[in-house]
Amino acid sequence: MDFRKISIYQTQLPHTYVCMYVFSIVSIFSFFVKIQISIFKCGGIALGVSRSHILCDGHSFWHFMVSWAECARGEPISLPPIHNRSLLKIDNPCPEKAVLHLAHIEDEDNHMGQGDSIKMNTFLFTKDMMESLKRQVGGENTAYEVICAHIWRHISKAREHLDDKKVGFVSVVNMRERIDPPLGKAYFGNAVMFTIAVAVAGELKDEDLVVTAQRIHRSIRGCNTETFHSWLHWVEIYGGDAIFERILRNGARVGTSSSHNFPIFKLNFGWGKPLACRIPSMHDVGTLVFFPSGDIHGNIEVLLPLPTHVMHRLESDDMFFNP
Repeated sequence: MDFRKISIYQTQLPHTYVCMYVFSIVSIFSFFVKIQISIFKCGGIALGVSRSHILCDGHSFWHFMVSWAECARGEPISLPPIHNRSLLKIDNPCPEKAVLHLAHIEDEDNHMGQGDSIKMNTFLFTKDMMESLKRQVGGENTAYEVICAHIWRHISKAREHLDDKKVGFVSVVNMRERIDPPLGKAYFGNAVMFTIAVAVAGELKDEDLVVTAQRIHRSIRGCNTETFHSWLHWVEIYGGDAIFERILRNGARVGTSSSHNFPIFKLNFGWGKPLACRIPSMHDVGTLVFFPSGDIHGNIEVLLPLPTHVMHRLESDDMFFNP
């Protein structure tokens, strides 16, 4: 099956009642939350929300959005937030315990050519496409791991890395249910850590998809109580900005900053569920943003910004669309 026609995906807004949510999630600290509501002549509504990451991670952001929608409908909040910061408090931050379990990959090249711009596409991974990828992998890998492995391989190819180039895939892992004792889904704040799967570009290009998926799987499985506590010591002593600079803004990496499990289409402010969710602009090239599709088929949308010439190579890669 040829997925090209449905993979470069644009949401079409009908000239009838529409509810569309557009979120721009930023980490700057000049504000906490900004909200803009736009009402169009056709009857459509766009709700734009931007928040500082100092407030909360993506899980808590969507927890807030769902709770806000429940209040708008006059209903009680179904999952009251837990604001107990002592649950993650490090009383005596210790440099010896501040071990960052992240592979260090040096690459200042973001693959932006002279006069190049960033092109952002939203790719639709259908249920059939995901099943095709999972048949190649089998075993314990999740749909997230399989899709990430597929995209990582093809972005690395499109970037034309040298075969001996060390490359990485960054996952943002929600630690609420992974530590002992668990925080619970209602914990509100930042309870995530980063992990990096590492490969050499030549190996990544030639190895079976199952090997790449296992790289990502092992990196996520390594996120546990011990590594998370080390992460918290590091953040308390050295701050979070150095981590963002070290692992996200790097041309040798691909990474994620969202999850297809976020309850986007549970939002209902009283006028029905949203048609789509979009981020209007992104500058962290190679950062994947996963959204559930608004249909009933279990499809997943992946938003991806890349330098234009790299995106053109990816769009010309038949194996990317026909795994």
